[in-house]
Amino acid sequence: MIRAIQIAYYQQAKNPSLPETLQACAREICLDVETFSEDLKSPAIESELQQQIQRARSMDVYSYPSLRLVHNNTVFPIAIDYLDHRTMLDEIKTIESVASHFN
Repeated sequence: MIRAIQIAYYQQAKNPSLPETLQACAREICLDVETFSEDLKSPAIESELQQQIQRARSMDVYSYPSLRLVHNNTVFPIAIDYLDHRTMLDEIKTIESVASHFN
């Protein structure tokens, strides 16, 4: 489903927050679209969504994609480098190294 959503968003310019986009993705991966649609509207799913939104906001995430490192109960934003993953890994290692000196 994640792959189907990413293809819809990045390759087909579809909005993944719209139910019809998610339903099309569900259909594409052979899910029961009727059951999926009912589940999507359920109070449990809405509650989980709101909890995830609150968690993202508590980490100062307001745009996507975003990357955060939670280390020793502290949240560190990590700059995303789309060209070289090592930049992000180096930043994470630096944070871990510096943080370990204060513990």
